[in-house]
Amino acid sequence: TMRRLRASIFLALAAAVAGCGHDEARHPRQTGPAVEVAVVTAAEEPWPGGPTFSGTVEPLRRAELATVLMGRVDAVLHDAGDTVARDALLARVESREVAARLAQAESAVAAARAAERNAAATRDRIERLHARQAATQQHLDDARAGHEAAQAGLGAAEEGVAAARMYVSYAEVRAPFAGVVVERHVEAGDTAAPGMPLFTLEDLSRVKIEAQVPETVAGGLAPGDPVEVEVPSAGGARAGEIAEVLPAADPDSRTFTVRVLLGNADRALRSGTFARLRISGAATPVLAVPESAVLERGALRGVFVVDTAGLARVRWITLGERRDGRVAVLTGLSPGERVVAEPPLALQDGSPVEAR
Repeated sequence: TMRRLRASIFLALAAAVAGCGHDEARHPRQTGPAVEVAVVTAAEEPWPGGPTFSGTVEPLRRAELATVLMGRVDAVLHDAGDTVARDALLARVESREVAARLAQAESAVAAARAAERNAAATRDRIERLHARQAATQQHLDDARAGHEAAQAGLGAAEEGVAAARMYVSYAEVRAPFAGVVVERHVEAGDTAAPGMPLFTLEDLSRVKIEAQVPETVAGGLAPGDPVEVEVPSAGGARAGEIAEVLPAADPDSRTFTVRVLLGNADRALRSGTFARLRISGAATPVLAVPESAVLERGALRGVFVVDTAGLARVRWITLGERRDGRVAVLTGLSPGERVVAEPPLALQDGSPVEAR
């Protein structure tokens, strides 16, 4: 009987030791000094409500700059990324045909001006002769008509010069508005053709964001309604308002286009980037943590939770929307749990930590 009792105690102790070893394997404790970390307490906070819709940042104005001339590109003065003022010279196109046309028109003006002076002198002479009855009325009428014809010829020649100078001005490609050169399609020495794009210019002082909104939501929207715009690449959210709700719906998706205008004085909003529009709604409580606390391991997202023993434990969680440096936690975390706000690279699962 005593032998059986001793065997039972031995087996129980062995099972206890095995269980402890299994627990330690699942939750290892790292050795070494405690790591100083910033710790925050997970808590619910007001989170703006209302539906959200995806959109794209677009410039308020965009222009494809070209020339109407055929000629060699003599000089390219700006590159992609340059900020230019209104009427800034971007490139120059050399066209001998246009230069020759201007020279010809100026010569025609000189000839027409000489003919007009001669016709005026003839008219004056005939008028003096007619006053002395030395010239007939017919001679006088012919002289006056000749002068009028010479004046008309001079006017036509001057119009020809104006037209030739206009074509010469086409040889200079200038910015129609202040903006940023986002694309350069030409190099010095290339041959330009009429209508061939040379530069793409965008005005990013203000931007527009368009989103497709279902008719059930669009019916309650109007210009001037407040919206919140989040552009992840620019960081943070911006307050805006609806500028326009296009009256016609897309027949395939049954959605309406909502257009929002935003100021962009800091040039943080870039053309073509993703944006999210939130239609204003009641705020709801959401459990949130700093974005800096989130670990990314492939498709997994997690945080370091500090347990009652002062150890940092990896907790895998499900995340929701991000905004203003915060991220909503949908599952895996409870209010009141302590989370490492900015985990250092050396921090591991089971490391002892000390809140600073």
